Amino acid sequence: MWEAWLSRSRPSAILVGFLLMTALVADARGDEPKLSISGYDPVAYFTEGKPVQGKTEFEYLWHKSRWRFVNSQHRDLFTQDPEHYAPQYDGYCAMGVAWSDPHKDTVDPEAWAIVDGKLYLTHTPSSLEAWSQSAAENIKTANQNWSTVKSQPEPVIVGSPCLSNPPSVVITLSGGGRQLLVGAQLARDADGNIVGKGDMRAQIEQVGKNIQACLEAAGTNKSNIILAKPYVIDTAAFSKNADVLASFLGPGSPSSTVSAVPKLSAGPDFLVEIEAVANLGTAAAPNADHQR
Repeated sequence: MWEAWLSRSRPSAILVGFLLMTALVADARGDEPKLSISGYDPVAYFTEGKPVQGKTEFEYLWHKSRWRFVNSQHRDLFTQDPEHYAPQYDGYCAMGVAWSDPHKDTVDPEAWAIVDGKLYLTHTPSSLEAWSQSAAENIKTANQNWSTVKSQPEPVIVGSPCLSNPPSVVITLSGGGRQLLVGAQLARDADGNIVGKGDMRAQIEQVGKNIQACLEAAGTNKSNIILAKPYVIDTAAFSKNADVLASFLGPGSPSSTVSAVPKLSAGPDFLVEIEAVANLGTAAAPNADHQR
């Protein structure tokens, strides 16, 4: 039962390996080269110390991908030494490549770090935080894994009716199995409006509906959920209304936990945020767009 898992909650718990992100968007139609890191300028991380969106007039084709830059100077720096400026692992999530079951995953260009002169990107700022706690070890592991991971299938962002923000992603594991990583869902409707302000029960219900929509878009259902991770402001209120969540997610797996947090990054009006993972077998996911 969800109530029983409250005893395992911890305020700083972070579920990594599947947080969603806005990431390396690619156009999979035909043979058009992919747009790397959502069009962000890879050189700007080094020269300006921050992510900066590149411009269409300053593009360069490298490694079958299109790279954008804020100006011609940045483009020239990249063309002279692309291996120095390009993110590691072809721009896929550094944490995913270092994971116990390594895989390709999309990234958030805002979640970045430069270590020993090399650029690394992860799913989200929270996954970057977890990665950074053991950065040297994660880099060593990912470097060993990359020779195998680089030939694995592309991650896939799930489409409608799954909400696009945050995105949910289908990944392919090293053994060939596929998983749906449902990004942290909030109590938002299809138009992005908050549902159930100040009402824990109403927010749990809306979050459950959003997760259900992602499951259906990926061609699966709650019976295939292997992990769920709620983050809640008020554990007592969550426990009191946990029956609503069970109707959308099932009773929960032994690995699922509920974490109490002082606040959610989305804002003070949100009371609960839930991530989930579901097995998909090896079949291709319907209703989805290939991404990189």
